[in-house]
Amino acid sequence: MIKSRKLLAALMAATMCAGLLAGCGGGGSTTPAEKPAAEGEQAPAEEGAAEAEVVDYNGPDTYSMIDNFDVTTLDYVYNNKSSNGDYTSNFIEGLLTQDSHGNLMAGMATEWAPNEDASEWTFTIRDDAVWSTSQGEEYDYVTAEDFVTGLKHAADSKSETLGLVADLIVGLREYSEGTGTWEDVGIKADGNTLTYTLTGPCGYFDGMTTYSILYPINAEFLESKGSDFGAVTPDSILYNGCYILSSLVPSQEVRFDANPNYYDADHVYVKHVVVTYTNGEDPAQNFNMFVNGEVTSTAINSSLPDVVAKANELYPDNQYKSLTTSTSFWGAFNWDRRAYALYNDPSVSTTSKTTDAQKADTKAAILNANFRRAVYAAYSAHAVEAISMGEERADDVLRNTLVPYTFTSTSDGRTYGSIVQKKVEELVPEYAGIDLNDGQDAWYNPELAKTFAEKAKEELGDSVSEWPVHLDVPVYASSENQKNMQLAMQKSIEDAIGDYVKVDLQFLEGDSSVYYSAFYNQPDGVSNSIDLVFGAGWGPDYGDPLTYIHCFDIHDGDMLNYSGINYESQGQDDEQKEVLKTLGLEDIQAVVDKAVLAVGDERIELFAEAEAMLLTQGILRPYSTSGATLGVSKVVPFTAAYGMYGQASYNRVPYFKYMQLQDEPVLAADYEAAKEAWLAGN
Repeated sequence: MIKSRKLLAALMAATMCAGLLAGCGGGGSTTPAEKPAAEGEQAPAEEGAAEAEVVDYNGPDTYSMIDNFDVTTLDYVYNNKSSNGDYTSNFIEGLLTQDSHGNLMAGMATEWAPNEDASEWTFTIRDDAVWSTSQGEEYDYVTAEDFVTGLKHAADSKSETLGLVADLIVGLREYSEGTGTWEDVGIKADGNTLTYTLTGPCGYFDGMTTYSILYPINAEFLESKGSDFGAVTPDSILYNGCYILSSLVPSQEVRFDANPNYYDADHVYVKHVVVTYTNGEDPAQNFNMFVNGEVTSTAINSSLPDVVAKANELYPDNQYKSLTTSTSFWGAFNWDRRAYALYNDPSVSTTSKTTDAQKADTKAAILNANFRRAVYAAYSAHAVEAISMGEERADDVLRNTLVPYTFTSTSDGRTYGSIVQKKVEELVPEYAGIDLNDGQDAWYNPELAKTFAEKAKEELGDSVSEWPVHLDVPVYASSENQKNMQLAMQKSIEDAIGDYVKVDLQFLEGDSSVYYSAFYNQPDGVSNSIDLVFGAGWGPDYGDPLTYIHCFDIHDGDMLNYSGINYESQGQDDEQKEVLKTLGLEDIQAVVDKAVLAVGDERIELFAEAEAMLLTQGILRPYSTSGATLGVSKVVPFTAAYGMYGQASYNRVPYFKYMQLQDEPVLAADYEAAKEAWLAGN
């Protein structure tokens, strides 16, 4: 989300327990050890006996959790939202997967190799993988042609993640825009051999195959379903992965079961997964359910004294802190707001502005770089994260860059983040001395916020008729954590620059889909209806900085819609193009275009320069990551597949392959020993 091209909301990390799993789900081995049969574990059902089997969803091989799921599609090659991808990653497997240390390993492909300059990649498809129906019946073998069908469907459906590969695979951009034919697209199947021809060298293309836009689809099944392919019902897709979706009842429950026909079924130890819906109203719900044996893992919300006291009483030796993840969360403005009510319910207002002048003032201010810098410098990430993490641990999840600081390094050992940091200081002298390492609130500086605000007021002059400028911010009203986090955000900004900014919280009642509808542009380009949101997020799709930086590509960046700008395919009008130019994104794009063509250290340097421009121009304000969760779990530490990108990187609803469970909560000492061994193996 790419982790897809993955959109993630911060409220998910705040209200759900799954952040714990980023640490629990790390391990295993390239060839996972066989799990001894648990006492009372049922033997595999005989072929054809699946319908008669009585499933025990309370047994030792069931993983249970809660989530405020709002699954909107099962069309995995179209989707770009982690709220969907978290689930479909367990149902569909791509060409390659990852082992316990994030190394690429065979998935649907048993062999793979590039040509000399990595502009062509060839994969050999295994001969023992089959498609299963939602009833667990074998449908057909998985073939090389299925990957061709999958990519064609992605292009025909205008996949939300098409930008990931549109300019990488020969002819795909032309076909998707109607100026080329499918026969000219650089993907060919010949028996069990699949070949991709790329527009240029791409040494990390094998890692990209772990992402869903390159997943397979059976052509016959796709044709039989027509427009119903990927609908939110179990029978709308076929399954070639670890699990089969058995039921999904919106706002109630999701269940999926181990796929009996999966080629590597021996390494699927969690046989059943049950996800119960929560609206997030009770921040202690997950902990209390763990105490009652109703969920497998739980975070310990340090801001809830009763929870902390009970955890210390019941689990004094079982609490440990999970690893942080490669997902980055940030705040961003709506650069071209045109709506002031929900697109799908115009009766629901999303503004406190009462005059056209106030609307014009806000729009003018948002397009000023110093105004954006002022708001971001006034935002206390520590204060916000303390709501769910507690004061002592709030800094554990703070992140100050889009691409994680240590995501990659140059040949002489310089980390990506250190290069970004140096360039930030060069671009804006006021940031001199900033330290962008994780674990601190680097951008928060109330005095500097006032300096930037004063500059903005002077630069804006008569274009703003009245100060303070009003900013509408949406709030998921059903979630106590999210409400309190937004109140903390409001306080920190107004305490620092209240003479210049008034934060107007818009409390949106209903489920999470109502909240999301305020700030996700729709496929037809309907503008979102807020001014500012701290809650965007991205997890990488492959091991190159471009996977993050592309979010702000001026043509089809995944996060353009989040900030009120259409993709080119949706029809960017002249006003939107002018907005992108005013923001400096055209200049940033020029640097990115150079980086895409570069290799080695030059590539890293150029991407770092582009990110420094994004940060100093106030295009985004990073503030946190996921993980670093204090919790208790029955997941055997480091037994699940791990990845900084792709299928194994999901951490809200994890990728369950290889994961093993135990009857009693893990001892903290055992977790730390497993962690030490896992880190030594990296």
